[in-house]
Amino acid sequence: MRPELGLLILPERPVPELVGLGRRAEELGYGALWVADEKFYRDPWVVLSALARETRRVRLGTGVTEPYARHPALIAMAAATLAELAPGRVVVGLGAGGPGFPPLGVERRRPARALPEAVRIIRGLLAGGRVEFEGEILSFRGGNLEFPSTPLPVYVAARGPRMLAAAALVADGVIVAPFASARAVAHACGAVRRAAEAAGRAVPRVIARVDVCIGRTRREAHEAVRYFVALPVWVSYPDWRYLEALGLELPAALRELVARRDYRDIGRAGHLLPEEMFDHFAVAGSEDEIGERLGALLPLVDGLIVHPVGSPGLGVDGVMERVAGIWARLTAPRGGGWDG
Repeated sequence: MRPELGLLILPERPVPELVGLGRRAEELGYGALWVADEKFYRDPWVVLSALARETRRVRLGTGVTEPYARHPALIAMAAATLAELAPGRVVVGLGAGGPGFPPLGVERRRPARALPEAVRIIRGLLAGGRVEFEGEILSFRGGNLEFPSTPLPVYVAARGPRMLAAAALVADGVIVAPFASARAVAHACGAVRRAAEAAGRAVPRVIARVDVCIGRTRREAHEAVRYFVALPVWVSYPDWRYLEALGLELPAALRELVARRDYRDIGRAGHLLPEEMFDHFAVAGSEDEIGERLGALLPLVDGLIVHPVGSPGLGVDGVMERVAGIWARLTAPRGGGWDG
């Protein structure tokens, strides 16, 4: 099966602009549009509904939503409703979340336990049944959707070892993020494969979600992605085993800053990142470098989800366009890797 190229859309712009971005992505050959559930930007389900009306082929998914602020039953309800607008095209993307929780008073408790429980509730409701479930973190007491629904694929995003193993046991697909180097992606894929095989389960599809920036220089591209490399450091606090698996250690000043749990510190944290983190957690550089880096990931995964990051030399839309061209060359029938 040919790998799928997906586009991660951050709902930062007005909905008509996001719809235009999605239409253009479909024209360029992207196979899926994933809308982030970022608090407190535009609502992902509303954006996805607008995209469903204005696209014809691409798959549509949350990239990703979470079961803490949004109860799994409400996620099932929204996904089943979206599926009426885009039959056969909807994917439920789940993750542990993080940003936005403090203002809501929401605690991210034991995600490696909560996510499998959420999947069970969502699957039961989408299958049309009455769900009675009492888990360690989540529960649903004798309810069902009040309209016809159909099962939908459920993908779970993961980066830490426990989450990768948990996702491997319950998901139709695992979104490994923010791993971006061949070494880091291979590490994450290996963890998924080992967990699935140990449980006697078929290995789920593995999709790498990568931050991509094309700059006039490597330094310019690295500067543009600093925030996005720092974001998972902030979200994962205090569990940084996803870094330790790659032999990376955060400096004490960065650890202390992140421990303050202030959103405003994410940008500041980006300037304290060890330089070696950029190659493992972002694909950033010249267009030729991007081609080589993405080409190295292709043999490892079933697809990519690209989050285009704009640089002073090229905006988000421009990065999206360039990546589509790179992807077309990488996946052309003759193959053979990146030729620039």
